[in-house]
Amino acid sequence: SVPPGWAHAGRVSPGHQVQLTFALRQRGTGRLAQLVDAVSDPRSPRYGRYLSLEQVRDLIQPSPATLMVVLKWLQGHGVESCRSVATLDFLECQMPARTAESLLPGAEFHRYVKGQRSVLRSPLPYAVPEELAEHIDFVGGLHRFPAERKVVSRAWAKKEAERRQHYGGRAGFHLGVTPSIIRKRYNMTGGDIGLLPNNSQACAQFLEQYFHQADLAEFMQLFGSSFGHRSQVDHVVGHQGTGKAGLEASLDVEYIMSTGANISTWVFSNAGRHESQEPFLAWLLLLSNMSSLPWVHSVSYGDDEDSLSRAYMERVSVEFMKAAARGLTILFASGDDGAGCRRVPGGNHTFRPSFPASSPYVTTVGGTSFKNP
Repeated sequence: SVPPGWAHAGRVSPGHQVQLTFALRQRGTGRLAQLVDAVSDPRSPRYGRYLSLEQVRDLIQPSPATLMVVLKWLQGHGVESCRSVATLDFLECQMPARTAESLLPGAEFHRYVKGQRSVLRSPLPYAVPEELAEHIDFVGGLHRFPAERKVVSRAWAKKEAERRQHYGGRAGFHLGVTPSIIRKRYNMTGGDIGLLPNNSQACAQFLEQYFHQADLAEFMQLFGSSFGHRSQVDHVVGHQGTGKAGLEASLDVEYIMSTGANISTWVFSNAGRHESQEPFLAWLLLLSNMSSLPWVHSVSYGDDEDSLSRAYMERVSVEFMKAAARGLTILFASGDDGAGCRRVPGGNHTFRPSFPASSPYVTTVGGTSFKNP
């Protein structure tokens, strides 16, 4: 279904280029799960003996039959513009909309707009030919809309209004929760900083938001005097815009570099430059295509579980297994509502968990509430 706020802007012309991502059926996922448990368990003789990207590929790459059947199917429809990943289990292909609709019966591409953003999606379900069903987990670029970050809680605004009323309209000024407050709350001293040169961390952006190096340097000058720190991101992967810095993107970078202080930091910026691209899926493909990555990834992203297919969630969890087998730690925000709540017909209520936070192969992190910081 189309999320609220997205307006229909018409059917896409048959010749318009779309980009689809085919998740090919993997082998060896059971063995991969066993290896993840072994390298993560201090009691195991394999503890800490992580796999390389090449070893992960050799374990889970699709069978020759899967590769042959899928490629023959695509080529039979004239699809030639495809690229794979190092693990051979994804294919990104570009083609005219008419070709995509012929490949996937039922799909029908439409344009939807929200503010300055525009995406191409199919409001209708798609099918794959019966002989392809056992070779493809899902096709990305058809249904999932860009996830929206929840509005930050306004509880503080109500308290501020009450405070103003109490003091006759005068506002009480407070800087908020600065890095020094967080570090103090978690008993971090000035010596709790990264010292080893091979430490690394990253955060990921999936919206049209960017940070500015100059803003980061100024932030650290203002708030980083009590601990050793770095004032620049070492590496940006993806498109880094030149417009006004975004609040969310800036906070993500500033606070990971304040708590994980003095540690080499990367930013993955996947805003979805193509109208039919799914930014989160593009980030997952990067993890399957880069042999050298930061050890820790912090991601503020999530979808309601009930908006996603089981096949999609199971496959994404395998992608996190691949990362865990390589020794990568991936942290996801639990969301503003935790498990959440969803009303269903009949007046009953049910939990509404967020994914990927609910995946067993990531570490889910909730928020910290401060009273009078």
